[in-house]
Amino acid sequence: MVSMPKEKDIELLRSKFLKTLAKVSDSLRDEIVAVVDDKPFDWSTANVEVRGKTKKGDQILGLMDQLGLLGD
Repeated sequence: MVSMPKEKDIELLRSKFLKTLAKVSDSLRDEIVAVVDDKPFDWSTANVEVRGKTKKGDQILGLMDQLGLLGD
């Protein structure tokens, strides 16, 4: 189960996600970065959820943060 980040942390994680995404090469953007509710998300589909500020986007951010994928 993915823990939901606190409301105040969401914007910080969203910012980290976008900065990290900008550094990811095109050849890696099809790689799966999170699985939420048994649905895999690659960088592109995660980006849609994160930018759309959806509940799944928040879960993706929480998981990627737990996995250390969002940098500092």
